[in-house]
Amino acid sequence: MLDIFADKNDSKEAGLLTKLHEALPGFRQLRGFVEQFSRATKMVSEVMKILKTKGLDQQSYEKCYQLSQTLPRNSKVGKRLRIWLQKHIEIQKQVTTLPLLVSSDIIESLFGSFKHIIARSPQADMNRTTLLIPALCGNIHETVITQALNLVSHNDLKVWEQKNIPYTIRKKRQAFFNGKEIQKEGEEVCA
Repeated sequence: MLDIFADKNDSKEAGLLTKLHEALPGFRQLRGFVEQFSRATKMVSEVMKILKTKGLDQQSYEKCYQLSQTLPRNSKVGKRLRIWLQKHIEIQKQVTTLPLLVSSDIIESLFGSFKHIIARSPQADMNRTTLLIPALCGNIHETVITQALNLVSHNDLKVWEQKNIPYTIRKKRQAFFNGKEIQKEGEEVCA
């Protein structure tokens, strides 16, 4: 935009330039702000790319911190980014030796897989179906799954579900039409 406004060309596009000047009066006087804003957004974009692809660990922290220092000393964006980086590198050090995930892409992918699975059974109870999500995380060995299936009975699962997962509207309707009392939040089901 700054280059377009700086063009003094008398071509057929001069009419468009005149319309731009009318639509955005005083834009040329904002050159300093626009250039500073552009530098900040480019730097933040680079930081986001690093964190999204590598996660946050000491190496990516240092690289992102250096990028934040390319902004002017009084830059609020730079200051806030450095505060965020410092806070989250401390969290990463306390929680894991692996890079801290900074993107929601993995969670979105997990829920995409979850939606694909429940699409096979559109009438499935959403509350119970959410119990599948941990099984989609990581590489769970067959012996762990077998052990879980052998140690947990259907009744154990039913009791846990009644205690921990509130009824869905679908279950409430179903219970109503079956003439049963329904679970209120925090209460166990009365049959």
